Amino acid sequence: SKSLRNYPDVNEVFDRDGSDAMRWFLMSSPILRGGNIAVTEQGIREGVRQALLPLWNSYYFFALYANAAGYEASPSHASTQLLDRYIMAKSAEVIELMQDDLDNFDSFQASARLRDFAEVLTNWYIRRSRDRFWEGDKDAFDTLYTVLEAVLRAAAPLIPIVSEEMWRGLTGGRSVHLTSWRDAGEFPKDSELVRDMDESGKQLRSHCHFARQLG
Repeated sequence: SKSLRNYPDVNEVFDRDGSDAMRWFLMSSPILRGGNIAVTEQGIREGVRQALLPLWNSYYFFALYANAAGYEASPSHASTQLLDRYIMAKSAEVIELMQDDLDNFDSFQASARLRDFAEVLTNWYIRRSRDRFWEGDKDAFDTLYTVLEAVLRAAAPLIPIVSEEMWRGLTGGRSVHLTSWRDAGEFPKDSELVRDMDESGKQLRSHCHFARQLG
């Protein structure tokens, strides 16, 4: 209610969390499907925690280790390593599905796909590939660079400011908003691998959650 002022001040949200946090909150909300929404600071921050931070953390991890290793960007889809093949195939899937969602003006579903992918990228792929980055494995660097470069193009309509910052830091390019949507057909596809790996990830996360509950 405007008269009751029972919602967070927009300027305060912009100053504290950034404009993309508010944009994400609205574009990923059920109100875009005719549902109800309560605009709260907790809801806005939850969106940051679930989507913006995991994607930013993936980019920051890459930048940190790439600089330390003196890595020069070399986009490639050639790695045969299992986790690399998985995240490539997963990227193809999410890029293709997000394109369909946005073509149908369904930012709610597109946001959900990006959020889920960001979680998989940072908490599944990167976490289980850390040793390879520490060792300077070129396939790992090439794969993560290629995935981030493509996914940032897809993320740009949803989080334009943050994706621009990451894009420039990653590629040195002028603007992600001047690039074309990445063709998912450029990535190797393996639906069976994606399905099996996703199921393994869900089981592991469930086990870890249960273990934390037991103390």
